[in-house]
Amino acid sequence: MIKMKNLVGGYKNTPIIKGLDLEIEQGEFFALLGPNGSGKTTLFKLITGQLPIQEGEILLSGKEIASYSKFEKARKVSVLTQEIQISFDYTVEEIISLGRYPHQKGVLKQLSKADQKIIVDVMEKTKISHYRHTPFRMISGGEKQRVLLAKALAQEPEILLLDEPTNHLDIKYTFQILDLLKEQQQETGLTVLAILHDLNVASLYANRIGLLEKGKLLEVGRVDVLRKEEQLKKVYDVEVKTQSHPSVPKPQLLMTPGHMITEHPIDFYNSYKIVKNSTYIHVQFDQALRTVSNGVIGEGIQWLNHFCNFHVDKHYNCSNPKKDLQDWMNMYNIPHEQAVGMMTAVNLDDMVMETREIEGIPMMIIITAGVGNAIDITNEYVANPSIQIGTINTMLFMDAHFTDGALVNGYMSATEAKVKALQDLQVKDPESNTIATGTSTDALLLGLTQQGERTPYAGSGTVVGKGIGQMVYHATKKAVKKYLKRVQR
Repeated sequence: MIKMKNLVGGYKNTPIIKGLDLEIEQGEFFALLGPNGSGKTTLFKLITGQLPIQEGEILLSGKEIASYSKFEKARKVSVLTQEIQISFDYTVEEIISLGRYPHQKGVLKQLSKADQKIIVDVMEKTKISHYRHTPFRMISGGEKQRVLLAKALAQEPEILLLDEPTNHLDIKYTFQILDLLKEQQQETGLTVLAILHDLNVASLYANRIGLLEKGKLLEVGRVDVLRKEEQLKKVYDVEVKTQSHPSVPKPQLLMTPGHMITEHPIDFYNSYKIVKNSTYIHVQFDQALRTVSNGVIGEGIQWLNHFCNFHVDKHYNCSNPKKDLQDWMNMYNIPHEQAVGMMTAVNLDDMVMETREIEGIPMMIIITAGVGNAIDITNEYVANPSIQIGTINTMLFMDAHFTDGALVNGYMSATEAKVKALQDLQVKDPESNTIATGTSTDALLLGLTQQGERTPYAGSGTVVGKGIGQMVYHATKKAVKKYLKRVQR
């Protein structure tokens, strides 16, 4: 569709673009990324003819772009920029109608019925039909950008150039504009070449990206290029961490500030308070901990500072446990957005809490344990599909710094220790009469201060993994014994 070969250009005798080679395929959404001063806007001006090409060439549909007349180029290429200034007091419909100008014939350039139909269609697509008679100056910035997009689409271009079209828009309008463009790309085969500053937005919408640095393309490829943290750090001069989007297979980036996240070291043993009654256990830390959990609320890997275990009746209806936990936390002024929430039918008086220091790492564990619905996960029988309230809920807090991989390692170490405790206590699955590996509703949380030396491993072969295992093993045994003593009364 559009091809650049050994392209050199810029201002006067100073080339900004230096020997650039790039080919944009027909029907793709290509995002051009790079810091300020990398040459993104200069490249667009070379494509549109605002700046002269000093060396090399730009081909549009196999033909040098400079050989197209203005009208020919306007029928193939339209441009949408971040500028929304209109000098004259046109109505919305009048501005959109300007997009049909390259297609009009004759001296007077009047709108045909076909032109008018296209104008109506693009207004409906961009959801601005109700503004058609409104003066452009009277609508909001987001709506103005919709109007200019409608004007660009009215040109019926083969390729649309976007120069930071959402730079001054809020999140709502940004996604509305880009969703519209993505729909056009997918439905009509429109080719989109966009300059975007937001790397996360580019990852969500682009098919391919080009990373520009000092007038040269550092790399071109699919959006997984944005997983290369060291390269992004070099280009943008900022600490970058990448992670996968939770819903779509696209990378998302987190920028790390240069200042210290915590100004003062955390005194672990004095950094939390615990409320315990017959209804719930609530552990609140002064500062958020890095957590991994399968709790009803707060699951996954997060930063949280409220940790709750709520008691429910053993006949509790589990139709919507997440909403119930949120309601209960609201009742007790616990912010559920910052919390891990668990449920148990175990009497909270049987809670086991222990603090120890293992290999210089302070740890604190809280467990409530019941084995009424103990299960051997290796047995082949089909378990009762009804949700049961359990049982072994474990919260382990540590004054240590784990990578995400170490968090998963630690989670495995804790699980291994729990299984070993049940084995040594000879807890059995009542259905199979074999040694249980857990219960049907076990919940586990690890929470870390992220202080001290960074630890990449916490498996059973490491000192810290052994420490986790010891804490979980001894506390689980103690909690199960308390439960068995109560039920045998």
